[in-house]
Amino acid sequence: MRKLLASIACSCLLLGGLTGATAGPTDGFNSENVEYVGYVPFEAGTATGAKAIGKYLYVTSWKDFSIYDISDPEAPALLSKTLFVEDTADQGTGFRFENEDVATNGRILVFSQQLPVAHVFVYDIEDKTNPVLIGHLTEGGAHTAECLLDCKWLYGSNGNIIDLRDPTDPKLLEEKWTEGMPSDGSHDVNEVAPGLALTSSRPIMLLNARKDPTHPKLLAIGDDDAITGGIHSNRWPNKGTDDIVMFSSESNATGRCTGDNGAFMTWDASKYKKTHSFKLLDIFQLQSGTYSDGSPAVNGLGCSAHWFHEHRTFKDGGLVALGSYEHGTRFVDIASNGKIKEVGWFVPNGGSTSAAYWINSRIVYAVDYSRGIDVLRYTGKF
Repeated sequence: MRKLLASIACSCLLLGGLTGATAGPTDGFNSENVEYVGYVPFEAGTATGAKAIGKYLYVTSWKDFSIYDISDPEAPALLSKTLFVEDTADQGTGFRFENEDVATNGRILVFSQQLPVAHVFVYDIEDKTNPVLIGHLTEGGAHTAECLLDCKWLYGSNGNIIDLRDPTDPKLLEEKWTEGMPSDGSHDVNEVAPGLALTSSRPIMLLNARKDPTHPKLLAIGDDDAITGGIHSNRWPNKGTDDIVMFSSESNATGRCTGDNGAFMTWDASKYKKTHSFKLLDIFQLQSGTYSDGSPAVNGLGCSAHWFHEHRTFKDGGLVALGSYEHGTRFVDIASNGKIKEVGWFVPNGGSTSAAYWINSRIVYAVDYSRGIDVLRYTGKF
């Protein structure tokens, strides 16, 4: 398997010294500071999200989940692929929607299914080559779900709380994490530090679930009046201690980027403990183009930043990779005042990028609904 991926990577490698946009039969268009390394074809068709923990990458899709050894980031080795055929929760379709955000601590992996039925599955992944289904809850599934406190608890985007202290017997609680909150749900919940959860909701909320996960405490909110599109995902670097918080919003099925579409945003978090609020700093929106200038002429899934990831050197500003549907992977630099500047891009042929993840200081995995995983190398400054 590793030899096959290495062969693919070598055959798709772009030669150095190219300027402007470059294109090829299996890659796309890229800025001069982004190199196309290769692709992982085993995830083609509905690959949605991923999470890297140590030397392993966990990838979920609508039909399965996969585990890779990424010791060599330029040639990830497939260790296992778990197909959704072991029970009738998919009603015989082999389809589970959607579990965009991967909930795992590296020992168990949780797949939360919204459609065709709202189920939750818990897998033992200690043996990366042989994941085993150990828990199945026939209710409580949500569009996204997040592990809290080392996957002892699960927060669903619909407000559900699931007790995972015994992962073989997950329990849906009567309590909702949204009870008493200014929002009754969130597209995604992100545990930025143990028990500290940031919600992609209107308004944005910071919750403290450390003492009592069944009744989290509201710590801060962010005014959403200036936001276009639906709040999608968030990142708060350095375990919730950075001065800058980042959010994305999405506007689905928008063919042209008009300025009213989804956006990538920075927020000031430096005074939240005193003010109990976040202040919007800057908004970056995608533009329609001609492909050769780095932007597609039309979009299918939308003009939106989707899932994104900051560079490991990020500190009160820095480099971020954005998964941006038909706009591919966008690289932006954030100044210390929160101002956002685009500094690079890769737009794949026939692709729609769901997420982008830094694997090391140079390599980015772009998870694509259509193509699988594109492996990129960023050669610019950070």
